[in-house]
Amino acid sequence: MTVKENIANKIRSGDSEVFRKFVDEYKDKAYSLCIKILKSPEDAEDALQESFLKLYKSIIENQFESNSKLSTYFYSIVYNTSVDLYKKKKRTGFNMISIDIESSDYSDGDELTTGIKEKISDYDGVNTDQEKNFNADFAKEIIEEYVNNLPHQYSIILNMFYLNELSHDEISKILKIPLGTIKNRLFRAREKLKFLILEKYSEEEIKELV
Repeated sequence: MTVKENIANKIRSGDSEVFRKFVDEYKDKAYSLCIKILKSPEDAEDALQESFLKLYKSIIENQFESNSKLSTYFYSIVYNTSVDLYKKKKRTGFNMISIDIESSDYSDGDELTTGIKEKISDYDGVNTDQEKNFNADFAKEIIEEYVNNLPHQYSIILNMFYLNELSHDEISKILKIPLGTIKNRLFRAREKLKFLILEKYSEEEIKELV
């Protein structure tokens, strides 16, 4: 019996402590995905709570398939629940084009630098040991702001990969996007971020700070 099956079986048998530990382990990372899609703390909290309820119900009713990871299954619920809530709140369709747009219809342009290039250009950092900690904090701020300003086809994938710690294959299955597209967008976004930071930092500093 695998670990994921063991956890599911324990939850199914009424072990509330196991489910509570699962909630504690994944709630923050799952919330980050909810907020990325919904852009509202209240809506993100609602989506997160609903996702945990759906997961619990699915396990109890034997809907969880043991051939998939429980965490991946959960993130799929989180993503779909957030998108459904977005549609309901906005009374319009979630802009799936921003997620599944074909490469032939999309050109890598200014949308990958919106709202972040000026921030980097305006910073006059001093490369002294005394300011290394500040530089490290600034680098983290750049990364966070950069991801927050990316269009959905990049930001959600980066969020899933770095914060939710999902594999390329898992992201592909959740978003129903070809694996090659996932890898390509991760590569393009990371290269663009590196290019932007190199305008202020050296290669050596990037290795230390990013």
